[in-house]
Amino acid sequence: MATLPITCGYCGRDVGAEIVADSAGDAVASRDYKPNPNAILWLRCPSCGQGSVRRSNPIGIVPGTSPGRSLKNLPADVDRARAEARSAHSVTAYTAAEIMCRKILMHLAVDKAGAQAGKQFAHYVDELERAGYITTGLKTVVDQIRKRGNIANHELPSSTEQDSLTTLKITEHLLEAIYELPGMGTPATPLAATAPKAAVGQATVT
Repeated sequence: MATLPITCGYCGRDVGAEIVADSAGDAVASRDYKPNPNAILWLRCPSCGQGSVRRSNPIGIVPGTSPGRSLKNLPADVDRARAEARSAHSVTAYTAAEIMCRKILMHLAVDKAGAQAGKQFAHYVDELERAGYITTGLKTVVDQIRKRGNIANHELPSSTEQDSLTTLKITEHLLEAIYELPGMGTPATPLAATAPKAAVGQATVT
């Protein structure tokens, strides 16, 4: 069976996906088969068995790979929201991905920085900065989520792939700083607990 090299959007592995069928009606089992660049291809991953589609205009694999990496120590609801944002990006729903990232940032501000619900989005960015989660130099970068979030919510033009990637990356860094890195540390042991104990009956030198 003919194959096509892809990165599977389900298992994340680089594989030679089996070409099950194409929209041009060509016999994919033929030794002489070569994918028509204008044909839609239905693919099957030999590793996980899941199916993907290679679209023709523009050419790309759906679902694509989810951007970013898995993070540790995230609360379950935050982890689900981020997974939804990454999944939306993988199927080219870039506007939806950015809106989910905006919701995550608002949640962080209320949950970790004590921000009030129902405020303007700039309020949440300010509160995260006031609480020390956003450094002064990083605020202008994080503020990109607010600007693109406003566009995504109130105007029709879709977010671009690069806009979505940038917003996802900023969100990932915030989640690393707020949840993952603090969760990796071990509590400091008091010095008194580590000092050697005097033997029973040992005289104290004064």
